[in-house]
Amino acid sequence: MNNVNTRNLIKRFVERQTVVVLILITLIAVSCNEDGLLGLEVQPDGQYDTIILTDSFSVRAFTLEGERQRSDEAQSYIGRLQSDEFGSTESALILNFSLITGNTVIELNGYTVDSVVLHLRPNEIYGVPQDEVPIDIYRVNEVLDIEGDYYSDFSPEIGPTPAASAVFKYPRQIKSTDTIRVAGEPEPFQFRIPLDVSIGQELLSILIDQSATDTKSFQSIFNGFMIKPTEGGMSADATGAIYSLALLTGESGIRLYVSNGTDSEELKYPINSQCARVNQYQHDYLGSLAETYLNDSKDNDDILFVQGLSGLRSEIHIPGLYNFGKMNNTAIAKAVLQFQLSDKQHSELGNSFRLFLLDLDADNSESLTLDYVYSPNRSGGRYDEETNGYEFDITRHVQRIVDAARIGEDLNYGLRLHAQVPVLNGNDTAHNMIQGFDNIALKLYHTDLNN
Repeated sequence: MNNVNTRNLIKRFVERQTVVVLILITLIAVSCNEDGLLGLEVQPDGQYDTIILTDSFSVRAFTLEGERQRSDEAQSYIGRLQSDEFGSTESALILNFSLITGNTVIELNGYTVDSVVLHLRPNEIYGVPQDEVPIDIYRVNEVLDIEGDYYSDFSPEIGPTPAASAVFKYPRQIKSTDTIRVAGEPEPFQFRIPLDVSIGQELLSILIDQSATDTKSFQSIFNGFMIKPTEGGMSADATGAIYSLALLTGESGIRLYVSNGTDSEELKYPINSQCARVNQYQHDYLGSLAETYLNDSKDNDDILFVQGLSGLRSEIHIPGLYNFGKMNNTAIAKAVLQFQLSDKQHSELGNSFRLFLLDLDADNSESLTLDYVYSPNRSGGRYDEETNGYEFDITRHVQRIVDAARIGEDLNYGLRLHAQVPVLNGNDTAHNMIQGFDNIALKLYHTDLNN
């Protein structure tokens, strides 16, 4: 009896393996023409059969404005970009500084301030480096909490007039080998912005009086700066630039130079992990091409705008998925959604290295797609130079919709296309123009389970 059972088990195992091998052969044959089918694991056990390609789904897509996002855990940006396509985008930076132990052990009575300089080290430039971007520096009049949650619309209390001004400009992209000389020694390139001597005197007094003995108490007295593009300061015909700053590498911060007639000292107030760093973003689409699409009541746009810095995003709907799932007993082998850049893409603003698809719920809230949750790498979204576009694997997303449709539940609420998801990629400065509804393709590879 045991031998009979063993033989039956072996027979069923061989039959099952034969089916698996046959379907793999079928998939390999199809993959030669259609990129390979990788979604077998989402099909119900044992339901392997002929793979069908359906790519006739209609798509609705449109652009909408972005929403505020957390901006205290992202990269640090300062600058302005402007174009006929997107209008203007500004990024301001709000930050405070650290008091290090070395600042407080020097006997500073009798010293006076020679100069005080703000150092900011850029490591990448988005836009046109040669364009002048005037900036102003304001004193912040409220305490910044390193443990607080700050969003991209944060607007602190600041002084009525700038404490200093400067112009950001560079002849080309920053290279890691670019250096300047500070006190005769070579250092990585930094913008050096002279501050008023009164600021230096205030910093020196804090040390002499010992009114601040650690970073937290120092930040409660000297709240920090808001560094922002000068209002109306940039030429109307310039594209401008936004500078990404490397603030935690040791070069950025305030340097206070003091002397007593005999000796001189350089006192550093660095920016480190104990300091708050918050980006504030502002977008103005007035008169831009994007504005015409935002004001258009149609929900089928031929161009989609997808922008970083908490800017524009696009919404995509594939209404036929519900009826497809309701009318068919099907298993999804693979589903891919493909986008292409528009020929109107602004070359100086650049397109994103990676875009992100988010799933919409009944309450219009966004969440990561199941495909991203299961496999961030396989879910796609990276720019492909050969196709000049982006492809997303949404196999699990579609399977969930068709499974629910089979029992009369409609989960087909749509998707949102983003240039940034702060929790995943920090931030993105790119301004993307994507071909719209007529050029968005959903390729659905599936198996009819009734045959």
